[in-house]
Amino acid sequence: MYSFTINRLADGNPDDTGGRFLQSPFWGHFKGCNGWNPLRFTVSAASAEGLTVDFSVSVLIRTLKKGILSFSIAYIPLAPEVSACTHAQTALDNIRSYACLLREFAAALKPQLPKNTLCVRYDIPIDFSSCEDRDFYVTSLSFLSRAERFGLKKCPVDIQPPDTVLLDLQQSADDMLAHMKSKWRYNIRLAEKKGVTVTAFRGNDPDIESALDCFYDLYRTTARRDGIAIHAKSYYRALLALSADNREQGAPAVTLYIARHEGDALAAIMTLFCRREAVYLYGASGNCKRNLMPAYLLQWTAINDAKAYGCPVYDFYGIPPFADEQHPMHGLYLFKTGFGGAVVHRPGSVDMPVSPFYPLYISAERFRAFWYKKIKKLIRGR
Repeated sequence: MYSFTINRLADGNPDDTGGRFLQSPFWGHFKGCNGWNPLRFTVSAASAEGLTVDFSVSVLIRTLKKGILSFSIAYIPLAPEVSACTHAQTALDNIRSYACLLREFAAALKPQLPKNTLCVRYDIPIDFSSCEDRDFYVTSLSFLSRAERFGLKKCPVDIQPPDTVLLDLQQSADDMLAHMKSKWRYNIRLAEKKGVTVTAFRGNDPDIESALDCFYDLYRTTARRDGIAIHAKSYYRALLALSADNREQGAPAVTLYIARHEGDALAAIMTLFCRREAVYLYGASGNCKRNLMPAYLLQWTAINDAKAYGCPVYDFYGIPPFADEQHPMHGLYLFKTGFGGAVVHRPGSVDMPVSPFYPLYISAERFRAFWYKKIKKLIRGR
């Protein structure tokens, strides 16, 4: 059992607090410009055993309206990080303690949330080195939640990608190259030898609009080819602008990289650098001159820039859970793991319901996921 002291923080500059980018004031401010209501709190949790845990947390509120109906979801991405919250002796004790914290924190947070909030949704910030360890955690969490009535529910769809690749930037550039697959080193050199150039753009550069147009044209090509959904161009423009406008206040650096060859735009990526991590946010590529391997040079350029910025790790941000040739994103798995980083697996999204109407919402969410992931892809012949 925990007792909580929760204090709401006033809105401040969208700066870099040194935490995960999803928990930064910067990201909360950005999401606040795109349909979410960001709230930020400092929390002190005291356990019955006398252990006190202090943490800060960003909570994103999404309010959905359908006719006269209105309800909200409180989303906490990759938090709370409270590795010191238990001194348990077994893995199950650790899981039980963290599950208890999530349940009781949701209850303590509820008075701060809109009255129509259905659930508090967490992305659990724990990294595992194997799918087996991650799956044991998720299975144990579900078992304990049922057996001890914690109420936590695994979400039908994860909000953040639960599997990713983390590249250690504290090693030298030569070591990073040495740890890559040989074909990856070859492709980087090939792109350079064939005259592929990479240009970096920030949100306040004079030619950012033309660069953004170029990126978005490539992104639409990627979306049509791979069957993915993308935001309106204004979303990416706002992200670049917010970063550039607040750099003097310490906001994370958001950068657009474009690879060109003889005037042709071949591929582009968008990254975010902060003190905790560098993150590969978005990637786009065209259909011409793919044999020049522009994507490899783009990533290598961003990796070196992130290292120079001082980021300790480069997060490739999203892969299939393992190397499965039948998986539609198998090529993405091979590409991102080929740079030599460590594959990590996270538990994904879990809900703590705080309303009796939660089951209705989750049924609708399951249907929506089934429609978009199964039926629409079947209609498109994918």
